[in-house]
Amino acid sequence: MNTILERIKEAYHLETDAEVADFLDINPSTLSMQKNRGRLDLKRIIERCSDLNKNWLLDGKGEKRVVDAANGQTFIPVYTSLDIKNMRPDFNASPKAGNIYTNISNKIDGFPDSNSLIGYVSSGNGMAPTVKENDIAVINLEGEPTDDAIFLIASSQEAWLQRLQKEEDKVVAQSENGKDSPIEISVSETHHCIGKLIWILRRV
Repeated sequence: MNTILERIKEAYHLETDAEVADFLDINPSTLSMQKNRGRLDLKRIIERCSDLNKNWLLDGKGEKRVVDAANGQTFIPVYTSLDIKNMRPDFNASPKAGNIYTNISNKIDGFPDSNSLIGYVSSGNGMAPTVKENDIAVINLEGEPTDDAIFLIASSQEAWLQRLQKEEDKVVAQSENGKDSPIEISVSETHHCIGKLIWILRRV
């Protein structure tokens, strides 16, 4: 039973049982009681995790998310904004614009697994001309902070794109247009790197 909960945490980027309970829309004490009894509400779990492969969710077999067998497509969720809690995104509570459907191969060397990707609709022009307002920034949630790369950064209440620059023993996040004050994130507990920008989708 605990293994199923760990898979839910992995699939939806949750960290605690309380976050899982919130995702499942049940009281944390109810989830705790179910764990102690060894009897999770599988019907509710399957309903709430409808995008996951049930074989993977229950038994750890197969791909993590549902794949369209007709064309081999998986999807990347696109969010118009992110609901930030404790400097981390709550994807379940965040508003979605839809999905990007793709048949990209996860077997290409160095290519991120589509399960690790989200789309984020950019607001404002702080990162212009690299990322413009209403561009869809495709973010690799497993991307580690690196020098001179653009990352999605979270504070206590919001998320925005910034370029990271290494300066001696610290990392500084800053906008492209230079209008925002740089933010030192390596020694700050008030910001968190959500993931690395790898693609930009723009209307032409």
